[in-house]
Order: sequence, then C-alpha cells, then structure tokens
Amino acid sequence: MNRPADTPLALGQKLDLLVTVFRREPIRTLLDRLTTRQLVEAHGFLWDKLVEIHYLTQKGDFVRENVTDGMVSSAKYQREQGCDLPLDYCKGVECIWSNPLCAGNKVKNNMEVMAQKIVDYLRSSETAGLKESKPKRKQADIWI
Repeated sequence: MNRPADTPLALGQKLDLLVTVFRREPIRTLLDRLTTRQLVEAHGFLWDKLVEIHYLTQKGDFVRENVTDGMVSSAKYQREQGCDLPLDYCKGVECIWSNPLCAGNKVKNNMEVMAQKIVDYLRSSETAGLKESKPKRKQADIWI
C-alpha cells in the first residue's frame, strides 16, 4: 500500500482492530499493514482499550504487570535479535523509528499479548456473570 509514513491511524483501522480482537481472531495480519506511526498509535489505542475493558469487566484494580508479564522482556528480545544497542533504545521509543522492522515486530508481539488479555477479560466476564455486577466504572470515557 502506498501511504505516507506520517498518516495517522484512521478510525476505521481502530474499529478493525477492536472487531478483530472481539471476534477472537489473530491481529497480526492487520498489524502488518500499518505504517510505523500507525503501529505506535495502534499500540497506544489497544492499551487504552485494554485498561477500559478491564474496568468494565473485572472487579479488581488494573495491574500493569498482569499484562506485561506475558510479554517478552526488552532485554531478552534484544538478545534474541543479536542487538548490541543500549537496552534503553529497545525499552523506549527510539528504536521503533531507527529500526522499524525489529522494534515493530516486538510491538506487534506485545499487542498480541494485549489482545489475548482482552479476550481473557471478556471470557471471564461471560463465565463469571459479571455483566450483572457493577464494574468500577459504569462506562468507558472515550471508546474510539
């Protein structure tokens, strides 16, 4: 696809991402079509939705580590890739711009973990009957 690298993530792309997650389908193909900027924005968007869905479906507080523990650490990913750059490059946002293929793959892997966590939240709310209980927040602030 010929898209300028600075084209922001479109509303339709956000909807496609959510629908794909809600249908419990793999998101990798969708992510592979995004530019670097769109991938960064999609990551932030999916993280925000993950937190909102947690509060809509779960009783406890959101604990970041409950999600990130399922992700490959930056140090391990860097070793696997044979990268000798400082670890801060991989942890921060620098590497996504200088090495979009490697860092983009890591972001996509992390987004797959996030998508699975959303599915887990939805599944647990369905099986636990939490639809009838009151979540911490009655509705999401901004969905899209």
